[in-house]
Amino acid sequence: MLFLTDSINSNLSAVKHLSAFCQAHPDLGNYMNYTAESSSQIAIRAYDRLYEEYRLSPAKSFVHRIIVGNEFGKYLMICQADYSTPGNVNTITKTLPQYEQQISGESYDFTAGYIIDPYVNRYDTRVLILIRPITYNFSSRQGGFVSISVRENLFTDAFRLYSLPKDSTLYLSLGEHLYLMGPDRLIEVDNAISFRRLNNYTLSDLAYVSEYYDSAGNKKGYAVTRKLSENGCMITQTISEKELRSQAFFFYGIFLLCLLLAVVLCFILYLILNRIIHRPVLQIQNRLQKISEGDFNRDLSIEWNHELGDIGRGINDLSSHIEALIAVRIQNEKDKKDLEYKMLQSQINPHFLYNTLNSIKWMAVTQGAEGIAEMTTALAKLLRSISKGTSAEIPLKDELDLVQDYFTIQQYRYGSTLSLVIDTADEDLLTCNILKFTLQPLVENAIFHGIEPKHTTGTIGIRISAEPENAPAVLRISVEDDGIGMTEEQLAHLFDAEEPDPGHMFKEIGIRNIHKRIQYEYGEEYGITAESEPDSYTRMTIRIPIRRSDNV
Repeated sequence: MLFLTDSINSNLSAVKHLSAFCQAHPDLGNYMNYTAESSSQIAIRAYDRLYEEYRLSPAKSFVHRIIVGNEFGKYLMICQADYSTPGNVNTITKTLPQYEQQISGESYDFTAGYIIDPYVNRYDTRVLILIRPITYNFSSRQGGFVSISVRENLFTDAFRLYSLPKDSTLYLSLGEHLYLMGPDRLIEVDNAISFRRLNNYTLSDLAYVSEYYDSAGNKKGYAVTRKLSENGCMITQTISEKELRSQAFFFYGIFLLCLLLAVVLCFILYLILNRIIHRPVLQIQNRLQKISEGDFNRDLSIEWNHELGDIGRGINDLSSHIEALIAVRIQNEKDKKDLEYKMLQSQINPHFLYNTLNSIKWMAVTQGAEGIAEMTTALAKLLRSISKGTSAEIPLKDELDLVQDYFTIQQYRYGSTLSLVIDTADEDLLTCNILKFTLQPLVENAIFHGIEPKHTTGTIGIRISAEPENAPAVLRISVEDDGIGMTEEQLAHLFDAEEPDPGHMFKEIGIRNIHKRIQYEYGEEYGITAESEPDSYTRMTIRIPIRRSDNV
C-alpha cells in the first residue's frame, strides 16, 4: 500500500508543479493585463510557454484541460480538440460551486470530488477541477485564475501496478466523496459503505486501522487507511480475510519460532551458567562444609582459571592458614602444659618437709648451731612458697624475699665468696606483680654457670626500674653477674630446648621455660633478653607489664 500511495503522491505533485508554473511565470503574469486592444504577442507568448510546460510535464497523461483566464474575460486553454468548447470559459469557471472556496484558499482543495466536465456537455467525462489564483507581475493583486481538470487516471494508473488480493478492495476518499478504485475508473459509493476509525490501532501519523460497515450498518471487517499528501485525500484498503489468516498463521509461526529459540537459548544459558557458576559454587560450598568439619587439606579441584577459581584459591589458602594456626595453638598449649607439669613435679610434700625442717631447726638451736638453724629456716620458707602454687602472681617484694632465702642457703655453701646487691629505682615498684619463681632460676644460673666456674669471689646484682614511656608501662628487672660470661654461640642457643637436670629441682625451671611462662602470661612482646661478654659479665633482663598487687 505504501508503493501505491507514493505513486499517487508523485502524480499529485506533478499536477501541483504545473499549477505553480502557471501562477508564477512572468509571461502568464503579463497576460493578466491582456485585453482586446493589447498586442496579440502577449497572448501568443503566454500560450507558447504554457503549452511547452504542459507538453514536458509528467502530469500530461492525466491533465484533461488547462485554462488560464484573466479578469477581462480573456483566456488561454489547452485540451484535445474534441473537448474544446465555444462557450465563455471564464463564466463557466466562475460559476462552479467550488470556485470561491478554491480561489481564496491557501492550499489545493480536492474535496469537491469528480464531476461531469462542465465545459463540454456532449461527453460523459468526469474530471477533478483544481482552481488557483494568478496575480499580476510585481503585484499581489489577483489578476486571473488557472483551472486544471484532471482525469480519473491520476489515481487509477497507480492501481494498475498494485497487486491487490482478490477478496480485498481499494477506496479513494476525496473529502466526503468515497470512490471504489478500479484499474480504469473510479466508482462513487458514498452511501454503500462507511468506515469507523479505531483510535487504539493507529499505525503511524499517516496510517490507521478502521472497521467498515455496509449501508445496513453490518460490520464487514477491517481496513487500513493511509493519508495522501493533500488534505482530505486518503486511500483505504479492506483487509483480505484470506491474507489476514495467512498473516496470522505467519505471525503465529514467527511467535512460535521465537518462543522455541528463546527456550533453546535459555537452556543453553542454563547449561553455561550451570557449568561456570552453579557447579563451582556448589563445589565451593562443599569445600567450606569440609573445612567446618575439620578437613583442611588443599583441594585443587576448586582452583579454576576464572574469578570463582580465585575464590577457591583464597579458600584453600585460608584453610592452610587455619591448619597452621591450629597446629601452632596446639603446640603452644602442649608446651604450656609441659611447663606446668614440670613446675608441679618441682613441688614436694610441704607438710612433711616443713615439719622435718622445723625439727632440725629446733635441734640446731638446742645444740647452739645457729648457721644450721638459719639455713633450715630459709629452706622452709622457700619450700612453703613452692607449696602455694606455680602459676599465681605475687608482689615483686615477695619474689625478692624468695631470692634472699635461696641466696642465704647458697651463702652457707660458698661462704663469703658470694654477694647479692638489690638496687630498686623506686620502692613503689616492689608492689608490682610478677610470676612466682621468675628471679630465683636466674640467680641460680648466675651462681652455678657464671661465678662458680670462675673459682673466685663474685657479685650478683638485681636492678629494678620502669619504662613509663611505653603503653602500658613496663617493669624492667635485670639480673647480672660478673662471672665467666658466655660466647655468642652460647647466647644464640640460650633459649633452645633444655635438658633438665634431675639432680636439682630448680634446674627443672630453665631460662627458656621462664621466658615461655612470661610470654604465655603477658604476650609475645614480653620475656627475657640476654647480654654477655666472655670473662666479663652476663645480664638477663626481664620485661613485663606493670600490674599492681591487690593485697598492697
